[in-house]
Amino acid sequence: MPEDLYLGIDGGQSHTEAVIADGDGNVVGRGRAGPSNHAEQPGGRERLRRAVVESVERALEIVEKPSLKEVTFAAAHCAMTGGAEFKEEVIASILRARHLKVGHDAPAALAGSLAGGPGVVVIAGTGAVSYGENSRGESAQSGGWGHLFGDEGSAYWIAKEGVRRAMIAEDCLLGRTNLRASALTHFQKTSLRVLALSVYGEEISRDQLATFAETVHAAALSDDTVAHDIISEAGKSLAALAGVVISKLYSDSEIAPVAYVGGVFRGELARQSFAAALDEQTPHAHVVAPRFDPAIGALLLSYRAAGVKLSDELLSNLSERGEV
Repeated sequence: MPEDLYLGIDGGQSHTEAVIADGDGNVVGRGRAGPSNHAEQPGGRERLRRAVVESVERALEIVEKPSLKEVTFAAAHCAMTGGAEFKEEVIASILRARHLKVGHDAPAALAGSLAGGPGVVVIAGTGAVSYGENSRGESAQSGGWGHLFGDEGSAYWIAKEGVRRAMIAEDCLLGRTNLRASALTHFQKTSLRVLALSVYGEEISRDQLATFAETVHAAALSDDTVAHDIISEAGKSLAALAGVVISKLYSDSEIAPVAYVGGVFRGELARQSFAAALDEQTPHAHVVAPRFDPAIGALLLSYRAAGVKLSDELLSNLSERGEV
């Protein structure tokens, strides 16, 4: 087993991913487990503990000493969605590391996307948030208010709008759309009223509702104008989040690199809508594809905490296993 091991964890609403590497950027293991969000809910702390333990132990399977109890990491960075403050106690009881940091997920997403460099990232998964850092060490965030108060452009928002506009169309208050039939098929319900009751009664969770976003995107690609409008609006909302962060960190004469992360951006139309809206709203922004995923981003932050230089050689080694 390498003498020094570094750990990065990306704890999200859909899954928790751990990546372990040596001091030169050679990845020795990856592991994935269930979600680690909603830790404040009943049973949430145990769910968080289980997700972290399972993801790290799966990453350690190919290392000579696979037991988590036998490993002290040189550094570990845990990037957690939905706030990190109350999660630190749980994670500190699980992991042993000379440098341990439990933080929010956005800085890790930025670090991964831009390989540790300054810029802005927009995260559009179940929720939506933008975060940035400039070369002067300043940082800013926009969005991230959750599904009740924000998250415009997120998978949840796209899915909710898809169902909502299908309901409006059923009341003959909106143009023709196939979203009604698509929603009933996706959620296996007999009517939109039954679907609504299932959502209000929490038979369908927020995360489950968000899965309908992919169907809305597919409908948009099939020339469903109602679905197309939803994806277009999502792109504009996400671009607006980035624009707020850029305005706080960059002057109009500075080029602002902007990367994107999250399931919404797997959709080509969503990416195109986002890029076009950002170019119109903030001309000095430069959209770039993410280099590494957020788990690698958390790993990069663990290196930084331990004083390890993010050299070209280290990043090249990571590229062999970690590029998006």
